[in-house]
Amino acid sequence: MRINAARVAAVIAVLTVVSALQRHIWGHLAFLHDVLPWLVDGSARVSFLFVGILLLGAARGLRHGHVLALGVSVVVLVLAAVLHVSPHFSTLLGLVPLAGAVWLLRERRAFTVHASRATIRRSLGFVGIAVLGLLVIGVVLVLLTENDASTVVDERALTVVRVVEVLFLVGFLAQLGWTLLAPRRPAVVTSADHLRDRERARAIVAAHGGGTLDYFALRDDKDFFFAGRSVIAYSARSGVCLVSPDPVGPVEERAEVWAEFLDFTQQFGWSVSIVAAAEDWLPFYEASGLRAAYLGDEAVVDCSQFTLAGGSRKSLRHAVTRVEKAGYTTTFHDPVTLEPELREAILAMSDESRRGEGERGFSMTLSRLLDPADTGLWMSITRNAEGRVDAFVQWVPAQHYNGWSLDVMRRRMDVEGLPNGLIDFTIAHTIAAIGDGHAPGVEPVDGMRGLGLNFAVMRQVLKGESENRLDQLVKPLLQRFSKGTQMETLSVFNEKYGPEWVSRWLMLDAPEFVATQLLVMADAEGVTEVPVLGRFFDHAREYDRSAPGAVTTTAAGARGVPAAGAEARR
Repeated sequence: MRINAARVAAVIAVLTVVSALQRHIWGHLAFLHDVLPWLVDGSARVSFLFVGILLLGAARGLRHGHVLALGVSVVVLVLAAVLHVSPHFSTLLGLVPLAGAVWLLRERRAFTVHASRATIRRSLGFVGIAVLGLLVIGVVLVLLTENDASTVVDERALTVVRVVEVLFLVGFLAQLGWTLLAPRRPAVVTSADHLRDRERARAIVAAHGGGTLDYFALRDDKDFFFAGRSVIAYSARSGVCLVSPDPVGPVEERAEVWAEFLDFTQQFGWSVSIVAAAEDWLPFYEASGLRAAYLGDEAVVDCSQFTLAGGSRKSLRHAVTRVEKAGYTTTFHDPVTLEPELREAILAMSDESRRGEGERGFSMTLSRLLDPADTGLWMSITRNAEGRVDAFVQWVPAQHYNGWSLDVMRRRMDVEGLPNGLIDFTIAHTIAAIGDGHAPGVEPVDGMRGLGLNFAVMRQVLKGESENRLDQLVKPLLQRFSKGTQMETLSVFNEKYGPEWVSRWLMLDAPEFVATQLLVMADAEGVTEVPVLGRFFDHAREYDRSAPGAVTTTAAGARGVPAAGAEARR
């Protein structure tokens, strides 16, 4: 609906300007001459050019559902209809903008986005300049013609009108070209500027971020948009603006910050998509015209209530006991303060487990290790009886759950005979430390102390929990595709911890952008880096060899993304 409204406004703007230039059709407007006798030939064309410029400007706002753009469009279309009142053939053509105004009013419920204060200021400034300019032109025309008693229009006044007409025509063509040639690229940010922005974003995340994904706003491949006390982390790729996590900042700023960000993306013609959106943000996204698609569920364990006892924890309990009997221990560290020897061991094991591949991901992993700037992180390191590092998990803060969120997990791949369940052993001991209140930054108080684990893609559909008719139809296909992939294994891995499942959503733009957005998202998360199917099944077999009770990681990637060869960070 919004896209159609934008297209209709643009088409009417072009038709209005083209038809205004046909002098033999318009002639003079007898209706307006009766009201404003000082108008001269050419005034009609200036008025129609002005209407065309306003309609083009409002078209982009209609595309994003702005209430302000709706009001401007209706007023301008009615004005265009009034201008067509003439004893000539133009009266019939006036029905077109009038019909457009009536249609927009009928569909007004589709326009729910309130403009940001910056947009309102720009709009008022533009209207003020335009009105002032028209008043100046009117005064000039009155002064030039007030002493002319003849019916012949003063040549000096006609010259002024023609100059204004040319300026308006040039302005309209420039605006039309600007609209058609989008998207454009923003200014290139230097490394120093990006680092400065990242540290500014870090302060906002520390003050207002609390979700399990908020810390991942600080990835190196994300840019930052600041508004008020909030920040939005995004990456523009192939005309698509990927956003993740949800905007971080005070709750009371949400509507205004999102409106300002959409204004920013409009400058470059980007379509917008949000990866792994939280449920409490859906009303703001949907009000701006985005569509929600279920992506999966994130597993969050309440460490204060967790226990290894009971039949449902049998396999996990056996895995932990098996590793413990082999002489393994787990210790907890601040990654920034690791001893040089331990630091080298962590980096070497990480490189080996990834088989030399670079870190991949976008929404659910930080994709860097042991960066001195990343303060406040936590690392669980598991070593054998001789002190060799065989597994580790890095966690980032998640204040909303009074706990932590999994960033990356690794186990050694270059040693034969390692006991199954190293990752489970590491996570179970981490849960115990958080539950007892021994984790840094976690106060030993009553209430939930959460630990965010893996992300299970399309879990509700695969488990048959979705009541959506379409989900029920695609369930058999997903189940077949998920066999031996992380879509299946991560869900099974999470379930043995008895987590709370937190749904995440993918927000998509208009239908014509969906295919591009999905491809861009897949590339950003590392899903497209699958050279051959053999590698896909090799990864599945590696996971199976580590079961029960262990996750084997072979390459970097986003947490829970079902990509062949892509490591599950969660």
